[in-house]
Amino acid sequence: MMRTRACATLLGVATAAACRDPVVPDTGAGSGATHAGAPGAPAPVDAAPSAPEPAPVARGARTIVLPEPAIVLPHQESFQLLAPGRGRRAILRYRVIPGTTIVTARTVLASRQLAHGAFTPPAQLPAIRDGFAIAIPGAADRVTLRALVADSAAQSPEAAAYLATWRRELEGRQITLAIDDRGGFGAIAFSDDPSGARSARARDELTDRLLSRIAPLPTEPVGLGARWRVVTILRQGPAVAKQTATYTLVARSAAGWKLHLALQRVAEQQAIIDPTLPPGTTAELIALFRSLEGEIEIDPGLPLVAGGSLTVESRLHARVSPPAASPQPAASPLPTLQSDQMFEDTGRVNFARCRPSHAAALGDAAPHAATLPASCSDAAAR
Repeated sequence: MMRTRACATLLGVATAAACRDPVVPDTGAGSGATHAGAPGAPAPVDAAPSAPEPAPVARGARTIVLPEPAIVLPHQESFQLLAPGRGRRAILRYRVIPGTTIVTARTVLASRQLAHGAFTPPAQLPAIRDGFAIAIPGAADRVTLRALVADSAAQSPEAAAYLATWRRELEGRQITLAIDDRGGFGAIAFSDDPSGARSARARDELTDRLLSRIAPLPTEPVGLGARWRVVTILRQGPAVAKQTATYTLVARSAAGWKLHLALQRVAEQQAIIDPTLPPGTTAELIALFRSLEGEIEIDPGLPLVAGGSLTVESRLHARVSPPAASPQPAASPLPTLQSDQMFEDTGRVNFARCRPSHAAALGDAAPHAATLPASCSDAAAR
């Protein structure tokens, strides 16, 4: 995809003005006087001391393109406490508890798209579920995630397309994640790719999900009704987007907190570089909008959202152009000419957790460990 460029172009015009040594009286041949244009050369005896200076020489315009700065994403742009809340204030912090927990997200969507100049009727997708097994060792600043095998209530092309990125980039992989007591996460390492050379897209996909499943906490002590806003730049798929998430403390107890979350992601117009597109095909993102809103439950002993329900709204407008030099056959699935693609999804995502009865099955020794245990079925997880 085309990243949002942060490069500058400078236009400079350099001039070379002739310079001249102070006038030295002519003492005749061999006097040692020098000519302004050729330092060290004898001056002609008949050189006129009042000869005009050479005209400035314009070297022309040069365009200097600076390299694009290396910006590591995600990048937290700001963290602001909007209101401290009322009543007794306390500092909110995660105190993760060693053990293994499974957290799942069950998503139900209706989707429609632009076709022949009009939107199709909304098509209901079967319920889709993904999630992580979270193993927390004794060290509180590091957790291990294993991406579960995603499933859907029924087989459908739409559900398969929705799950394609999860299955290709994350499913079954074990990840080590550095995390602090305020919910900030840093270094991400894949056990099957220690150098990270093959996991750039997987890291972006994981980050995309963690930024909506980990609630960051303010530095200051807060009371009920406290609100804070966090702005983050991230990659969502092949696009660079800005996420603005506002959290409100609704309830607080020793067992955990309830927060109201209002999250929006917006991506502006940008070219898309996607290696999955056919060679020569160009794509441009016109606009992207995504929102999640509702109440989530936070367990201080667990870094990811433990429960709750959010409404989902997502809209995407992209423009796809096939290779200009090679006309497409009539049977090609791509548009024959430049084509605008518009999609809209609405629905709900529910979060749940459970502690599997056989937590040891989630260890490295069991390749089937990514499968959701029967003890964590939908009924048990609720």
